[in-house]
Amino acid sequence: MEHWNQLINTALLGTAKKPAGNTGMSGPLLQAADTILAQADTDKEDKFLQLAAVLYNYRQSGTRPITANATPMKVCPPETKAYCKPAATRVLQQVLETESIQLLQLWLEYCVKANVLVPPAQLPVMLDKGWRNKSLRALIAATGGQRAAWLGHFNPDWNFSRVADTIEDRWHNGATAQRVEALKELRAADPVMARTWLEQSWPKESVTVKTELLSVLEHPADPADIPWLESLLTEKSKQVKETATRILKKLPGSSLHEKYWQIIAGAIQLDKFGQVTVALPEITDDSIFHSGIEKFSNDKTISDDTHVLYQLVSSVHPSRWEEHFNRDTERVIALFQQQESLQPFVPALVLAIAWFEDKERALSFMQHSETFYVDIIPLLPAAQQQEFGEKFFDEHPDTIIEYACKHQEEWSLQLCARIFKYAATQPYTYNQQFMNNHIRLIPVGIAATLDDITPVEAYHTGYWNNIKVHLGRLLQAKSQVQSL
Repeated sequence: MEHWNQLINTALLGTAKKPAGNTGMSGPLLQAADTILAQADTDKEDKFLQLAAVLYNYRQSGTRPITANATPMKVCPPETKAYCKPAATRVLQQVLETESIQLLQLWLEYCVKANVLVPPAQLPVMLDKGWRNKSLRALIAATGGQRAAWLGHFNPDWNFSRVADTIEDRWHNGATAQRVEALKELRAADPVMARTWLEQSWPKESVTVKTELLSVLEHPADPADIPWLESLLTEKSKQVKETATRILKKLPGSSLHEKYWQIIAGAIQLDKFGQVTVALPEITDDSIFHSGIEKFSNDKTISDDTHVLYQLVSSVHPSRWEEHFNRDTERVIALFQQQESLQPFVPALVLAIAWFEDKERALSFMQHSETFYVDIIPLLPAAQQQEFGEKFFDEHPDTIIEYACKHQEEWSLQLCARIFKYAATQPYTYNQQFMNNHIRLIPVGIAATLDDITPVEAYHTGYWNNIKVHLGRLLQAKSQVQSL
């Protein structure tokens, strides 16, 4: 070891102060060192490097390599499905160039419907897309085949790609996104079993996963879940308790909902002469306010009692009014609209219809109201959503666009044209990213009229033109996907 230490000292001090030597060497190593040091035509720096190389290899001689018990890499199982056709692969490349997740989702849905797989060369890109976008994970897992699941073993970010063929398999062995989708699927088919699965796995779930899985029970909320949901109000996690409380508020018959209704029933009374009186009694149950009901009004024109009652009315199922007033839906709506004491609570009744997703009463309310309430739009049939959206677009453009973006079906050409004419006046809000995020709702036919849509302000022209060019590429790619 002395010769190696001497070499290190030379490296630290420099060959000018301490030239490399043969101190501590013997035998063949000494002979090799003498040969190097005797070279008259070699400078001392080269001699040092040559000697260092000899000493390093001398130190390595006779050393046993480290052995590890490495498990042999498993070979990817053969695929049972065919890969997509070359034409579909070319369309995929075009879709990826747009950077639109919705277009990619459409392309993956085509693969699922055609029962074909993503080509191996595109899998790493697709798996990376899935890692960054949860909405794609189930589709990528379904179209990635055995190779996607195999690659997932080598990259933790891709472990969602494991192929799971049954709901049970996805629930017990899948990543969180797959488990959520499995629970949703089972919830639609068998609500009781879905809750049973969640109850059984509850103790071993993390807080974040608990909240995500529990949210599945909200759509639709099931009265049979009430006992278990109320038991969760004692959980330590604030997130879990808030989620459970939110779901319980959507369930007539829950303790919280019935507390709300008891207060309302005592506060709003219809006398034998057909007149409604409103007087909020004193609320002594603090759990009412702990559940999210605000005690004080932040508007000087609205009293605290009216503010509390407004929140309570918006939190009870609209059907309770028909029982309370002994009137059908149309007459209850008329009572709220005509009685001076109830008129301040008409918007609260609308919020209640929206909160409980009461589609039947939403349609009835729109048919018997002269005022347009935009919150009810999502509950209307698709055709009427578009109809009312077009009719009242100028009054509530941003809100109607917000709800239109949640449609399940493509916009009509008329509604799309109205949206784009407004977007041309707000190009920094309804920009290229907006088009990327909602391209599946935009009909391909709108491309023929894009040139007719121009901004009002001249300084918006350049930016809007860039958006239109980008939108044109999106529509072309969408058209290609639809033609597969």
